[in-house]
Amino acid sequence: MSTTEGPARWPACAGETAERIRHLDFDSTPLGPPDRWPRALRNIVDVMLRSAAEMAVYWGPDYIAIYNDAQARTIGNKHPGNLGRPTVEFSAEIWDELKPRFDKIFYGGESASGRDWPFMLNRRGVLEQSYFDYAWSPVFDDDGRIGGILCITTETTERVRATQALAASEKQARERGEQLQMAQAAGGVGVFSHDIETDTLHTSSGFCRIFGLPEGEVYPASAIESLRIDLDDHPSGRQGRIDGACAPEMEYAIRRASDGAVRWISHRAELIHDETGRPVLMRGVVQDITASKQADATLRQSEARFRVLARQMPNLVWTATPDGRLDWVSESMSKYSGLGFDELLGDGWQRTLHPDDLPRATRLWHQALETHTAYENEARLRRHDGAWRWYLARVQPVEGSDELRTSVRWIGVNSDIDEQKAAQHRLAQSVVERTRDRDRLWQLSADIMLVADLRGRIMAVNPAWQALLGWTEAQLMGKPILQLLHPDDVTPTLTEFVRLRRGRMHSRIENRLRHLDGSYRTLSWTAVPDAHLLHAVGRDVTALRESEARLRQSQKMEAIGQLTGGIAHDFNNLLQGITGPIELMRRRVALGRTEGLERYMDAAAQSARRAASLIQRLLAFSRRQTLDPKPMNVNELIASMGELLRRTLGEHVRLRIAPDAATGAAFGDAAQLESAILNLAINARDAMPQGGELRIGTSAVVLDEADAKRLDLSPGRYCAISVNDTGIGMSPEILAKAFDPFFTTKPIGQGTGLGLSMVYGFAQQSRGLVHIQSAPEVGTTVTLYLPRADAGEPADTPSASKDAPLPQGQGEVVLVVEDDPAVRLLVLDVLEGLGYRTLHAEDGNCAIPILQSEARIDLLVSDVGLPGINGRQVAEIARGLRPGLPIVFMTGYAEHVRTRAEFLAPGMEMIAKPFTVDDFAGLIQQAMRGRTS
Repeated sequence: MSTTEGPARWPACAGETAERIRHLDFDSTPLGPPDRWPRALRNIVDVMLRSAAEMAVYWGPDYIAIYNDAQARTIGNKHPGNLGRPTVEFSAEIWDELKPRFDKIFYGGESASGRDWPFMLNRRGVLEQSYFDYAWSPVFDDDGRIGGILCITTETTERVRATQALAASEKQARERGEQLQMAQAAGGVGVFSHDIETDTLHTSSGFCRIFGLPEGEVYPASAIESLRIDLDDHPSGRQGRIDGACAPEMEYAIRRASDGAVRWISHRAELIHDETGRPVLMRGVVQDITASKQADATLRQSEARFRVLARQMPNLVWTATPDGRLDWVSESMSKYSGLGFDELLGDGWQRTLHPDDLPRATRLWHQALETHTAYENEARLRRHDGAWRWYLARVQPVEGSDELRTSVRWIGVNSDIDEQKAAQHRLAQSVVERTRDRDRLWQLSADIMLVADLRGRIMAVNPAWQALLGWTEAQLMGKPILQLLHPDDVTPTLTEFVRLRRGRMHSRIENRLRHLDGSYRTLSWTAVPDAHLLHAVGRDVTALRESEARLRQSQKMEAIGQLTGGIAHDFNNLLQGITGPIELMRRRVALGRTEGLERYMDAAAQSARRAASLIQRLLAFSRRQTLDPKPMNVNELIASMGELLRRTLGEHVRLRIAPDAATGAAFGDAAQLESAILNLAINARDAMPQGGELRIGTSAVVLDEADAKRLDLSPGRYCAISVNDTGIGMSPEILAKAFDPFFTTKPIGQGTGLGLSMVYGFAQQSRGLVHIQSAPEVGTTVTLYLPRADAGEPADTPSASKDAPLPQGQGEVVLVVEDDPAVRLLVLDVLEGLGYRTLHAEDGNCAIPILQSEARIDLLVSDVGLPGINGRQVAEIARGLRPGLPIVFMTGYAEHVRTRAEFLAPGMEMIAKPFTVDDFAGLIQQAMRGRTS
């Protein structure tokens, strides 16, 4: 039933799409009723429906589509069917291109834009090339996670087509200009005007070039007439005079004045008469037609040679008049048929054709005569001894020179193909045999076989379908294969169909087909398309996939058991180190004994710090820690760690730092890099119980496509930090498990097994890589690759910490938003102890009325992971109500907070739980100094 009934009809705005949303049965859509939608989605839909721009929001991992009226007009006949439906259901033709772009935004938080981007869309029943300007960005839900994608598009198809048409038109104009230049260079056309009364000629430059005369002069008609020559031996066209009595159209020969060359001229003119009817002016054009005359002469010579050669050819040669009647046959044709020349001319050739072949030959011959196109046909001709042989007749029309291109002659050749026809018959018999073999394979195969059209309708199936899936051939014929698929497999299978239709030569895909009893079987398909059909063979892999699934589940449970066992072991130790001292302190305080409490407090604090370190390592391993990536000078960072590393390694291990000056700056979190190097150094120390050398080196690395693919990285520039020891090394079995969480070869109590896991997670989250090379008794080299910072970005330099008293406040008011009562109490006590006044709220909904009030607020301190409205959304609301308000975030873990730079806006700071009072007080004072209101 619809959820839009009731007093509050949402969305409360005009428009056809808004009306459809109000009456849409959302219970049948993945989104559910609108009153259960996240507030963020309802807000963006409200904004979108009131906009004149083409806008759509695609919500959730299935990218459910909601759009406005402008977008509805753009998507054509897919509206309103795709309203509230997953995008894949109505965008199969572009899903391969669209899904990776959407995933980068939805899972990676990136934005994307483009101009005149081409898409092949089916929005009017056919695929059509369309172009769009687009801007795509992530939309955050009420929990601060990315909930969907906002798309703003503008169709530019008409503009792009207009631009393309203009370019094509300009190209044609250039080509026409070039053709005109070529024509002029080859002789071109000349223009003249003959004044009959004065017998003078006014000529163009083209006219003068044709006749070889100097330009710019007036000539008497007799000067041109003197260039005329007679070519009696040349069967040319019409002759005439170039004076007042000459014919308007004629052809004649001249000897060109400039070089004496003989040229043929085509002359066309019109006479102008005065009021008495007397001719007074002739004007017209002349053209050099020497090349055409030469071609005619060559053709006549070729025809003469043809008749001589035809008498010597083994094939049967003949010619025909324009109406198709034979007017000449070769001697070989007469000898073959045993008929005289006169018997074969006209329509006599029909007497030589086999009666069964005559109707087709006659019909094709009349078609060729009507269309003036070449004729080709196979037929049996009777030999003089009564035998019939197969001949291939090929006939070519020789076109005339008149404007209607009337055929003046037909030239035909009959070639003996009797042996080829016999070979074809033998081949056909072989094909029949092979077809029988194929049919036996079709009938007996245990794999199911399928022939379907390119839309997926079943055209033929083999008997294995009934044995494997229970369906008979009659039940399957004409049925769309998609109707048998498991719903989750429809989209990938449809995608493969689209690829095959676009010309992909073959495809391999797995999907699940429904048995007649309603169960599903897993099939592995090999499919090949031809011009109109799809041929596929499917093998039942149900048992194999079930076995693989059981194996994966077993391996997963083993890994989970190892992980939970390691966490339980370490946390029980840490909790004992916290709860034990607290219990002892409570007992002593109850007895009034306060001496010696400090060592219990120190022990509890130390265990708490170890617990925080363990949590940080788990987050690093899972790539969920909050990073603060910045350009950092790798060489200076390692140099600043020198003293710490020497104290950690002890006297029996020699430390050698070998920086490469060309290494430059890496882009990453300096604190996490320090922790990673320290972890690697400790591992190396423990691998050298008898002493040895630890070498830390740096270098600049450029990975090309091949190296990057081998290391599973993106091509580009990297900073490499290598930690090399001369210790005991690792066997291949141990090396394969080195990054597994809680895997360690150290004795119980001497390692958590999270060190390398933390380094691995940090490298992956930083878009880098960690690589290990090791061999027993040789040593181990761990290389950490981090992306290199762009040139010009300032690199952070490590700075020494300074002890200082806690900074005090001056009575400023701090609003604390924290849902954990114990943490809230602690933060309020710390702030009040530092001299600040406090307000507090247990969640975002309680904080909003305080922010909307007239109360003074100088700083907002908020947890990130609040129930309902998260801390980042509370901050946005606070900035809208109180511009410039400084904000400090506290976070234990927030899935969408991966890097500080992506999460924090100007005037915002972040501190990770658990934190020390010193760090918290310093950050509060730093935020206060940045106050703008």
